[in-house]
Amino acid sequence: MSVTALLLAAALSQTPPPQPGAASDAPPAPPAADAPTTPSAVAAPVVAKPAAAPASKGPTFWGFIDAQWSATDAPKPANDSSTFELRRARLGARGEVTPNVGYNVLFDGADTSLKDAYASLKAMPFLPGVELRFGQWKTPFGYEQPESDTKLLWVYSSYVVQALARSTSTTSLYATPDSRDLGAGLVGKWTAGALGAELAGSYVNGAGPNRKDDLDTKNVWGRAGVLLKTDGGSLRAGASYGHGRQVAALGANGKFDGVGSPADDTYFWFKTYGADAELDLPFLFVAAEWIKSERDVTTYTSATASTHSSFNARGWYVGAYGKSRWNVGPIFRAERFDRNRSTTNDLNERYTVGGYVDLLPVSARLIFNYEFDRSDAPVRTGDRAIVFGQVIF
Repeated sequence: MSVTALLLAAALSQTPPPQPGAASDAPPAPPAADAPTTPSAVAAPVVAKPAAAPASKGPTFWGFIDAQWSATDAPKPANDSSTFELRRARLGARGEVTPNVGYNVLFDGADTSLKDAYASLKAMPFLPGVELRFGQWKTPFGYEQPESDTKLLWVYSSYVVQALARSTSTTSLYATPDSRDLGAGLVGKWTAGALGAELAGSYVNGAGPNRKDDLDTKNVWGRAGVLLKTDGGSLRAGASYGHGRQVAALGANGKFDGVGSPADDTYFWFKTYGADAELDLPFLFVAAEWIKSERDVTTYTSATASTHSSFNARGWYVGAYGKSRWNVGPIFRAERFDRNRSTTNDLNERYTVGGYVDLLPVSARLIFNYEFDRSDAPVRTGDRAIVFGQVIF
């Protein structure tokens, strides 16, 4: 199908976005695919939920475009910088092959990469409330990690989530920029009156999106939580866990040398724990998260010689934004991340302030963030001003 035809099909298949103040009686769906959340769903006095997908076998197309300007006041002797960029240009399709078999695909034209791509089994009588997935999606851990990019009002991920709640890269002990991975998993949701329970788990490669992994051990990520929902708002809380073994660096030759006789690769084992809580009121939303990770590192200097080390990393953030009948509100986040508690001068500390306005009924949003960087000098990157625009279709 040509790009023109695809976009035309997307335009014809859209349903009107929920209007401010609209609300759904159903509890919010568990964090899953990066499906868009209309701006009014954030700023409305009662958070509106996306309409349920029709029971049609045909695909529903959707997407969003994010453009950004940022300016960084870098610490000396580094130079200040200013840039325009297209952060995201995503087009997705979701639908059902049968009432029990669904699919979700999301592609980003800004970095020409596949994001979500999975098939799902759902509405199974022997597993009520459970959806099984096979493919690639955001791994479950805490609140911020699996949340849709169309809903977060602080533009950049928190330090601790970015570093500890995701699969690792092949160049460092910390995480990939993208929170997705390949594997199998489940998402479960159950309700009984005002109370609800959530469960999500993923068994994945651990190498990040669009990458295979040669290790015979895989990574496990999961979150279990509870939800209390009333007419006046909702309270959600959960605990998360991650465990796995991964290649952190490929060495000078830049390739995986094998588990049996590694030449210069670096491996690490990790256990990551987290707790999160979210309070959603008609005039305010607050999210808080704490994460700790224990890591053991083995660096091979030859096929038979290696060095070992271990360290603990931890951090937290608290973020909030206000809501109003005018679809505008303030934004705030405070965060700290200590990448190794046994060393000094490596603490990241940042404070984000700003505001947002939703432009209805065109489903567009304008966000301003100003980040005050109060990190230790060796890891400080500088204060940053950000203007971020988003259009959902």
